[in-house]
Amino acid sequence: MPNPFLRRGLMAGLLAAPVVAATPPAAAQTRSADQLTIGYAAVVTTLDPHYHNLGPNNAMGNHIFDRLVERDARAKPQPGLAESYRPLSDIVWEFRLRRGVTWHDGKPFTADDVVFTFERAPNVP
Repeated sequence: MPNPFLRRGLMAGLLAAPVVAATPPAAAQTRSADQLTIGYAAVVTTLDPHYHNLGPNNAMGNHIFDRLVERDARAKPQPGLAESYRPLSDIVWEFRLRRGVTWHDGKPFTADDVVFTFERAPNVP
């Protein structure tokens, strides 16, 4: 019996083929110096990292957002915005934030930003 996941993948590829074929070649598109184009095989449905946890959304978010803790090529945790972290109890962790990190507008990244993010996540519809 054929693998149902393989069949779905092949069908998705066949359905996407006309869209890819209808897209003009990159050389034919007009580009400007302040334009960035990123191609994905699937539709990105949101740039809000808390709204919809899908592979294409997460892949795009990797180009935009930094995390407190990153992962290396072997999925081993590595410092990100937090230069170090440690558990203080079973449910409380301490994160020491990297100094000198700023937002796109030049404002400093602070612990208040981390708290805001954690408080925001459960309230996203």
